[in-house]
Amino acid sequence: MEAMSSPEYPFYKPTAIREFLSQRSSAPLKKWGQNFLIDPNAVRTLFQSADEQALSNAKLVIEIGPGLGALSHLLAGLNKRLRLYEIDPVYYEWLKEFLPDSEIILGDARETLPQSETQTCFLFGNLPYYITSELILLSLERLEGLLGAVFLVQKEFAQRITQEISSLSIYAGAYGTFQSKKTIKAGCFYPAPNVDSSILTYSSNKRFQKKESFLVLELLCRTVFWGKRKKIGSSLKEAPLHSFYPQGLPFSFSEEVLRQKLKFSLESAGLSFDKRPEELLAEDFYKIVDQFQLP
Repeated sequence: MEAMSSPEYPFYKPTAIREFLSQRSSAPLKKWGQNFLIDPNAVRTLFQSADEQALSNAKLVIEIGPGLGALSHLLAGLNKRLRLYEIDPVYYEWLKEFLPDSEIILGDARETLPQSETQTCFLFGNLPYYITSELILLSLERLEGLLGAVFLVQKEFAQRITQEISSLSIYAGAYGTFQSKKTIKAGCFYPAPNVDSSILTYSSNKRFQKKESFLVLELLCRTVFWGKRKKIGSSLKEAPLHSFYPQGLPFSFSEEVLRQKLKFSLESAGLSFDKRPEELLAEDFYKIVDQFQLP
């Protein structure tokens, strides 16, 4: 989907960014992972990585971490409701001036994202490396109407969620499909980070219909990946299950009953206790959850 008319973006040169921030007694802050895209081709690639059908069907477009608005100014041209989540008060004030028709929310998105957003939406996010996992998982859980997303993440993270069997890839994969797309070199940012980034796309395709099933999957992943290189049977015996108990699970079992239910579910799915979790496929984990008897 091509953007329609949008305001001209003035910050493709580091000198312009430095001058703007100097005037406001500000500077890029490491604690908030502030690295600004200064390559217009990279910005365009990020925008064009969105699934056209999902973006077209979304009534709401959300961006986490808009910064100075390099991508936001293209999103503003979509003629859709646009909501921006920005943590820095300096950029918040600028975005209100630059994109006055947008809904701009000041604060940490981990705290300001709605607990439940049922409206169909599409998400973009240039995510700080240190909270990438947390923000993606919160978005999957809270944005119930999420049709798709485009994230800019550390290249290593994109590889981990798309190529490895891990607690993260199993749990996030139950919500839909993640694909690692184009690499964005560190030099496309100011200040330049120490590593390259990747465009990571997400397409919604939920494996489970019940929220409780996702909570059981969370418990299962935390349990079997608890001990490094441990076999699943050992983790089911030894892991402190109640410390993994997901918030919101609407039923309670004793730890012993919970162990028995997980063991029974694994057996019913036809899987071996002698396997290590990395030896299973994502679908194996989902089959175990299918067998877990919810009250």
